[in-house]
Amino acid sequence: MTSKPTHPVQFVSPVDDEVRSQGLAALGIVFVKPILLLPHIFLLLLYSVAIHVVVWIGYWYILFTGGKPYWVENLELIYLEWISRTFAWFTGTTDAYPTFGTDENHPAQVEVVEAPEPQNRVLALLGILLIRSVFALPHLFILLWLTLGTIVLAWIGFVVVLATGSLPLALHAYFVGFHQWWARTWAYIAALTDEYPPFSLKL
Repeated sequence: MTSKPTHPVQFVSPVDDEVRSQGLAALGIVFVKPILLLPHIFLLLLYSVAIHVVVWIGYWYILFTGGKPYWVENLELIYLEWISRTFAWFTGTTDAYPTFGTDENHPAQVEVVEAPEPQNRVLALLGILLIRSVFALPHLFILLWLTLGTIVLAWIGFVVVLATGSLPLALHAYFVGFHQWWARTWAYIAALTDEYPPFSLKL
């Protein structure tokens, strides 16, 4: 019996028996994988400029109406899914190359339960005043350090995959938990959810 998710944002990436491409692992070891992601990185940098404006507009909608229009939430979800898949491929959480934008058939998915309305207008006002992000600073500080460690663990994972053809289950679980923590933190900042993210790598 599976337990019910305790948070409205979940990052999901199947185990797939932990079989991984040894060719991709070799590319990861020699730092070629980031080069293969350059088209995504370039487009995501442009998208990130626009999405900050979209998020800010979303705060105003929440303040006056209690919720956001579909187009605002959809653009936020596309960004969250896209950047999550891109980094998941880099770390070897999945061997499926990230799609540009959203893709319901991709093995790595960010599942977000729609926030109940009305959403918290006080938090929306704090978002407008650029204060809401301050609440997420403890998470961002920890995640920045975890990101450095995750890059090292990803490189170790590439070595293991190259030698054995599989990724240890513990490493996969860590990567999924790491990507999920990032997704929850950003979803909170963007008001995709008003639920504060837990300080946890647990799935």
